Amino acid sequence: MRKIIFLAVIFFSVLLLIPPMSLAAKKRSRKVSQVFSYVPKGVQSRVKFRADRLGVLINFSNFDNLESGSYELVYDSNGVTQAAGGSIILGDTSTKEILFATCSGGVCHFHDNITNARLSITSRLKDGSTVLKPYRLKV
Repeated sequence: MRKIIFLAVIFFSVLLLIPPMSLAAKKRSRKVSQVFSYVPKGVQSRVKFRADRLGVLINFSNFDNLESGSYELVYDSNGVTQAAGGSIILGDTSTKEILFATCSGGVCHFHDNITNARLSITSRLKDGSTVLKPYRLKV
């Protein structure tokens, strides 16, 4: 009986010393990356805040295939909805400045507590289609 117990102990000890069989991970195959080309439609725009964050600066470019365009800034100030906008003049690459303010007679009163600011740039193309580029601004 001692011989059987002794052989069983040795057998289980040997089993504990042998590492379990593990399956090797499959070899990874790399997928061929697809190259996508993006052809922008409508006017291209570059939007950024003024240094003091009291307004937005917009540069327009790529007027090819553009019939007309417009931009509109809508935001809430102290719970009151405010808006400003304008038209895109074909070929005009100057920087447009939209202030978070009410201006009259050359005097501007800047708004406080600006929330929910959204800028929309609409391009009407020569083929009759319309392209809308929405921006959500965090002031």
